[in-house]
Amino acid sequence: MNWTRRTILLFAMLLPLLVACGNSSTDSPGNEYGSAPVAESPAAAPASDGVDRTKLASELYFYNWSDYIDPETLELFEQEYGVRVIYDTYDANEDMIAKVRAGNSGYDIVVPSDYAVQTMVDEELVQPLDKSLLTNLGAMSQNYLGIYFDPENRYSVPYLLGLTGIAYNREFFPNGVDSWSALFDPANLSAIQGKFSMLEDERETPGAALKFLGQSLNTTDPATLRQAQDLLIAQKPFLSAYNSSDVNRKLASGEYLIAHAWSGQAMQARNGLGDEFSGNPAIDFVIPKEGGTIWMDNLVILNDSPNAYTAHVFINFLMRPEIAARNAGYVGYITPNAAAVPLLPQEVQDLYAAGFAPNEELLKRLEWIERSAETVAFTDLWTAVKGE
Repeated sequence: MNWTRRTILLFAMLLPLLVACGNSSTDSPGNEYGSAPVAESPAAAPASDGVDRTKLASELYFYNWSDYIDPETLELFEQEYGVRVIYDTYDANEDMIAKVRAGNSGYDIVVPSDYAVQTMVDEELVQPLDKSLLTNLGAMSQNYLGIYFDPENRYSVPYLLGLTGIAYNREFFPNGVDSWSALFDPANLSAIQGKFSMLEDERETPGAALKFLGQSLNTTDPATLRQAQDLLIAQKPFLSAYNSSDVNRKLASGEYLIAHAWSGQAMQARNGLGDEFSGNPAIDFVIPKEGGTIWMDNLVILNDSPNAYTAHVFINFLMRPEIAARNAGYVGYITPNAAAVPLLPQEVQDLYAAGFAPNEELLKRLEWIERSAETVAFTDLWTAVKGE
């Protein structure tokens, strides 16, 4: 698992991704940073920032997407508040929702995408936010508040946003890529057989097929969905994998020549990711002429979180402009934090201007994924495709 117009709109859309939490007081199995030493005990009295240290938990459990946070951000939070953040990662909204739906997951904060917020609110999996504790909310761009899935931001605040399109190796595609036909036209697939991937996502991948067919990615017309299903089944023999987790690494290494990808994954493939892996400057990203997806991931607190006060403090910390800029610069996704935009590395700003974030023209070709009673049809479609 990047978003906004030129100048402020362009850069206020910074491009998703990483990590999350465990479910016990010890390190969770998938935790990459849980072994860090616990900081000194918090102070006994409220500090000048308004945070009451006596109310803070010693640990906070954060469940997030892969490669979707700067590890130093967690260390800075621990140093300031004495709270160790333990987190695990997931690769799909549906996987995360299934895990927390049963209750008592042990997680405090999760990061659902736009339509998944709506699902979690409807199922009463998340709790209303106490905005009196979110003093940095004013730093957020108004372009990314009040979106359809949470019109009053009662349950969620924006974390990062991005685009879904095609990442490709310019050395293999010297003339560039401008259409979904690069991934769906049978005439193009033999040259890249076993060297490309599609996202492991029941809405994104059918959505790409629908865009190739000239349709809305939210259509539920049975005949049109059958066309998309047939297109995906025909593509499968040429595909390396459905992959949402390490597309960035495989593009950077050359294992993939092209991939259906989120813009932040493409940015990471190009620039590398801290000490994790080196980048490949030949990686480019494009929204095909037929259009693509715009999406936003959001911070929510689970209804059964045992550490809700600490969770609010952590969310407010992530909304600090300097923290938001550091985080977005590391992961390559688009920050919805308007005050963070001037603090972004120039290299990142230049890549957004080069197409890793949208301008006014591009925004017209992007759609949000929406969910309704009818969109259960995508689950049936995806089950059929994966079962072939």
